[in-house]
Amino acid sequence: MHNTYGQRHAYLLHTDDRGRAEVLKEFYVSPFYPVDGRYRMSLPEPDARLALSVVLGRPDGHSFAASVHGRGVPATPRALIGAAARHPWSTAAVSARIRWQGVKLYLRGLRPVPRPAHLPQEGVQ
Repeated sequence: MHNTYGQRHAYLLHTDDRGRAEVLKEFYVSPFYPVDGRYRMSLPEPDARLALSVVLGRPDGHSFAASVHGRGVPATPRALIGAAARHPWSTAAVSARIRWQGVKLYLRGLRPVPRPAHLPQEGVQ
């Protein structure tokens, strides 16, 4: 996992037979969420379909959920070039949308949580 501050953190997950795992949150990702809570993840091994989800449950009862769904396509050079041509600005667009959402939250009165120090993990680049 990485955040917008250039930091990275690796979570070692042990999934059950249905591809589910839980782990304590140990990494500052968003300026609007403190480093508390627990991630519940559904990470089944992909086949023709991909369906992943992550839910952050927090002690105050609030949660955050994210998911990714798609279909498997062989990563041939032609397929990769085609995807890049269809979505040339996808990374920049996601980054801009994240920042825009942060501005909207700030304007609605939500204030950033101070970012704690994060010790780099050996072997995580």
